[in-house]
Amino acid sequence: MHTVAVLPLLGAALALASLSVLALQEGGDREAGGTERYVNSFGVTLPPDAAPPELQVLTQFSPDNRYLDRGTSTYKQAWGVGLVAEPLVRVDRDFNLLPAGATSWELSEDGLTWTYQIRKGMIFADGHPLTARDYEATFRRWANPETGFDFEWYFRSIKNWTDVVGRRLPLDSLGVKALDEHTVAFTTESPTPYLPLLLAKSWVSPTHLFDKYGPEWATRPETHFGSGPYRLVEWIKGDRIVLGINLNYRGPTRPMLERVVSRLYNLAVPPQFLSAYEAGEVDYVPLTNQAEINRIKADRVLRDQLNAYTDFSTYYLMLDTYNPPFDDVRVRKAFAHAIDVDAIIKSAMRDVGIPATSMLPPGFPGSNTEELAPLQKFDPELARRYLAEAGYPGGRGFPEVNIWLRGEAANIRTAAEAVQAMLNQHLALDVGVRNVERKVYLDAMSNRELTLGMVPYQYDFIDAGNLLTIWLSNGRHAWRNDRFERLVMQANELVGDPEGRMAMYRDAERILVDEAGGIFLWYIRINQMWKPFVRGVSLEPNQWGYRAWRGELMSNLQTNLYITRDVFEDPTKKKPEPFRFWQWLTGEG
Repeated sequence: MHTVAVLPLLGAALALASLSVLALQEGGDREAGGTERYVNSFGVTLPPDAAPPELQVLTQFSPDNRYLDRGTSTYKQAWGVGLVAEPLVRVDRDFNLLPAGATSWELSEDGLTWTYQIRKGMIFADGHPLTARDYEATFRRWANPETGFDFEWYFRSIKNWTDVVGRRLPLDSLGVKALDEHTVAFTTESPTPYLPLLLAKSWVSPTHLFDKYGPEWATRPETHFGSGPYRLVEWIKGDRIVLGINLNYRGPTRPMLERVVSRLYNLAVPPQFLSAYEAGEVDYVPLTNQAEINRIKADRVLRDQLNAYTDFSTYYLMLDTYNPPFDDVRVRKAFAHAIDVDAIIKSAMRDVGIPATSMLPPGFPGSNTEELAPLQKFDPELARRYLAEAGYPGGRGFPEVNIWLRGEAANIRTAAEAVQAMLNQHLALDVGVRNVERKVYLDAMSNRELTLGMVPYQYDFIDAGNLLTIWLSNGRHAWRNDRFERLVMQANELVGDPEGRMAMYRDAERILVDEAGGIFLWYIRINQMWKPFVRGVSLEPNQWGYRAWRGELMSNLQTNLYITRDVFEDPTKKKPEPFRFWQWLTGEG
């Protein structure tokens, strides 16, 4: 046991105890009319409808991973890094950038260098100062080939990043420099207007702890002292992670939940999410089982707790347009107009998909789904005309073609078989369906040996360039349009003119859809349930009108959630399990 770990935790426990007693005995603050206002351990006056601080506990499931840090591996990263580490910026529910570890940032006249002013007075949970040098060291650690960081591709726009990762240049040549204690600069290879969005994942690690303990600093409460609004207070392997408010937090966020609990599970054996939710064991779950979704919709009580929204993930057909038969745009358009996506959504993809009309889903910045909808609409007569004009009247003479799938689940296979049946019905084509192993599929795709495939793509960051750049001719698809290439590449580097940049992306996407570079099928529809006593600004409808518990964004947004007094009315809600602080402190259990 390290003494340095005890004092902050002891202070946190005593502060929480004293504030809870004050809130319960004296009623906290009172507004006109006698409404009690509780104050939590961070000194935040909770909303008028909030439950007492000891009930400000949110429980959910998360995969059982190894590190509560990103410094070594993204894919071994435990949930909650965005709560225990302060990024330079955060993102709100409308995808606007908010100051976090940085108070402001500016771009150089040449459009290559972004300079961030680090918030003064920031410290880690053990009291150690947080400076620009910690951000520099964090990025150097990610680029260091000795680290073997598995998400390094995400930051390749930073100057010399690829050469540093590839051992062709030294670490100190990386385009991330701490200019002084409170200034860090990021230089890119070319103008990169979306770099600030990437830096929403700049979750800083404490250099002094990494130097002392290595990656293991991020595996136990005794050594884990982050910089975010929460800190690790308990980690029982294979069971749970408990985050509590970091009383040494000096950033702009005002946390309301006292604790965030993650019940851990093995990805190979996922838990019964809905059963646990109905039993009151967790407050939030995702739903993917269509039978369960249908049951919830029929339940007069639970259906009001079901929330659905369109994920930024698009399923489409990719085609080899460099070789027959899909080198002929008329063949591609024939396929597009022969597929009745609405019918697929009503059957195989019911409740888990919505019809796609383009690459950018509705609600994604720059999306233009309604205007593009006519370009690939279901029209079997038009489809037959295109196929005949291409030299295959009634399907005669068309070569053998298979739709390849990438190890897909049953409902996706059923959807592919529906596409197969529609091509047969409307174009008299005998198209096969092959569901192959993931590696076989990816090898065929990368080697440009895939004639026709069905595949999804999900966003990496919320910028139109992210979803359209993959359609450049050096990407994953055998399709090229010179004007599309020029528009996307120009937009990818256009700084200082966001409206002009978005117009370029819209023009480019119209070309993609009209030329049937891909045939767009459906967007994934996410179904989630959260308890009615969980409330907060981040769960209110955003500017596109939907409510969402959107994955990684909740690392930015979860801090404004709180538990309302409605928790007293929920018969399934179990009393929060007490955090065994004294047992942990003394080592007695």
